[in-house]
Amino acid sequence: MAIYEQADVEKLRTEGDVQGLAEVLHHGEDLHVRWDAAEALGQIGGVQAVESLVVALKGIRWAAASALKEIGAPSVEPLIAALEGPDDDLRQVAAWALGQMGDARAVEPLVVALRDRVEGVRRAAAGALGRIGSAEAVEPLIAGLADPDENVREAAAGALGEIGHPRAVRALISAFQDESVGVRRKAAEALGEIDVAAVGPLIAALGSADVAMRQPAAWALGQIGDARAVEPLIEALEDPDAAMRHAAAWALGQIGDARAVEPLIAALGEADDGVREGAAWALGQTGDRRVVEWLLQALGDTGDNVRRAAAEALVYTGDARAVEPLIAALKDPDERVREAAASALGQIGDARAVKPLVSALNSGAWGLSKRAAEALGEMGIPAVAPLIDILQDADKVARWAAAEALGQIADIRAVGPLVAALEDVDKDVRKAAAEALGQIADPRTVEPLIAALKDAAKSVRWGATNALGQVGDGRAVEPLIGVLEDASWLVRRAAAKALARMYKLGYLEDAHILDLAITRDKRP
Repeated sequence: MAIYEQADVEKLRTEGDVQGLAEVLHHGEDLHVRWDAAEALGQIGGVQAVESLVVALKGIRWAAASALKEIGAPSVEPLIAALEGPDDDLRQVAAWALGQMGDARAVEPLVVALRDRVEGVRRAAAGALGRIGSAEAVEPLIAGLADPDENVREAAAGALGEIGHPRAVRALISAFQDESVGVRRKAAEALGEIDVAAVGPLIAALGSADVAMRQPAAWALGQIGDARAVEPLIEALEDPDAAMRHAAAWALGQIGDARAVEPLIAALGEADDGVREGAAWALGQTGDRRVVEWLLQALGDTGDNVRRAAAEALVYTGDARAVEPLIAALKDPDERVREAAASALGQIGDARAVKPLVSALNSGAWGLSKRAAEALGEMGIPAVAPLIDILQDADKVARWAAAEALGQIADIRAVGPLVAALEDVDKDVRKAAAEALGQIADPRTVEPLIAALKDAAKSVRWGATNALGQVGDGRAVEPLIGVLEDASWLVRRAAAKALARMYKLGYLEDAHILDLAITRDKRP
């Protein structure tokens, strides 16, 4: 491997040197520089560029495929040739790349590749045919549902969903009997994509004696969301299989039809936790005020998942009666219930929740502190003063969360306290304060953020660099140019992006852009 830099690629790009770029592409040590070489070859085009990029698919598939896509039509035939060649790995990535290009000329060769001896090639060919979306591929992909490899069958089901042709409906319903859970799930998702044409056969499948047919049919009907499925799904809430009843509840929630409200309320009395959970979630999706009382009762359920689903569901009702019970749920014994209650209170936005959410910031639990901070951020102005106070808290997690929330609110009253937090003993708090100041983008933050570019922690320097780019003040240009020599590559790249914004704002001369291009990808 040879050492090349981004500046070398820029020079070769300018000179149109395809051979030189191909050398960098195949023998460069730095992955990012090789990506740049691929991009340059895509811009230049030509037969030699295509040949180099096809070979490079084995190493940097995304960058090479993107470049081939940019070249367009001239890339298709070489990729088809690679698909038909002896190299197993290259056949697989060629199939994948042809799918990315979406050219109809590739359909027939990809259909042939569905019979390749290598499973990876067959799987890639199925995925590519789905992306191209030609109806010519439907029958071969239906045949692919019988492939001996479950990954190929799953890819074939997904591809049939992408194509969305009604001819695939019955074959996909038959795939509900596949031994692989992944294939069954993908078949259900595919039927959801095919939409209206699948509704009748799926409703019929709800009556199958085999639960492996009934359950995915319910999931697929939920994805489609057709009102014709409501009554059959309500009947399925009485299915002898608990997992099927849960699937029916979920599907009814997806459809959101008012006819399902009473049956779903009844399902809250089920013995099975999973069914009660599904019913609580589904009732929230209906948005019907009748469900509030029942969801409040479900907040006291013995099942942790049921209480969590009830907390999440209460958001959709928008009913103020939920506020006090959700505040109480901030002290639920289950962490996920507490987190769900915090998120719900943030979305409801009632001022009564401010103090309890501030208290939750001090819980010592990272997940709850984060959710409480996000909730307070959503609530906005009423939360500013309490959050500023929290910046002085003894708990570093609470200080960090408060800084995050203040950035989300972006109220200028927080500028002074956040500037002070740039001196916090904890680096995560300093980083959060820098990011928050960037979100507020007040000119008063420029000098303190410039000072933070010298912080001992690279995460803080990175946050301050990004923040200065967001503020967009000319005073930061020279300090940011200095950051291009930072020991951390991530900080240097952040400086490059910040300076690019300064250039757009008119604070940078063209000569500085060359400095940026030369240094942004250097690593220690």
